[in-house]
Amino acid sequence: MSMMSEISSYCSKYSIDEEGQKELLILLNRSLSMISSEILNKEKKEVKEVKIEGSKKYKSRKAEEYAEEHGLNLSDFSINEVSKKDVENKVREMTKLKKDNKLEKKEISKEISKESSKESSKEIKKSKERVICSGINKKGEACKSVGTIQPEGAKKKYCFRHAEDFGSFECDTDSSDEEDEEKEEEKCLEVEEEKSLEEEKEKVEEELKEEE
Repeated sequence: MSMMSEISSYCSKYSIDEEGQKELLILLNRSLSMISSEILNKEKKEVKEVKIEGSKKYKSRKAEEYAEEHGLNLSDFSINEVSKKDVENKVREMTKLKKDNKLEKKEISKEISKESSKESSKEIKKSKERVICSGINKKGEACKSVGTIQPEGAKKKYCFRHAEDFGSFECDTDSSDEEDEEKEEEKCLEVEEEKSLEEEKEKVEEELKEEE
């Protein structure tokens, strides 16, 4: 069945008069012409792209071989005729880009390592600064809490539970030991003074004897 016979049967099926048939044919012809023009434009565009790609070439066999060695092809270049020098320049650009990327990655890794080392040093410092409470709990065991308070007159740090009664946790032996140390120092100073006086006295007596 031809196209016209199909259109006639369609018109008779839906009771379309002669004028309606003419309008339907006009619309159909317009649609077909639009579709044809779109197809032609697409084909022309594809042919143009193929021509542009096909117009690229290497100036010499050496240029082509050098490009193949470095994994390059004509699509990597914006010019139509590619020489060995053009390939060399492209290879230099790629090498420089790789180096820049490596340096950037190294800098990023350095910054990350610096930050991590800073964080770790902070953690170490915090752990070093932690002092255990010097108090004793009701069971007679040493308190395991962190000593954050050093009351006035106290020699050690305590947690908030034991800070008020710090006096009962600090023995008098600590103060007596300090007094003993002070006395020992005073004695040493006195002995040294006595020695120096005796030496001066001996020197004076010797000088007097020499003068006689």
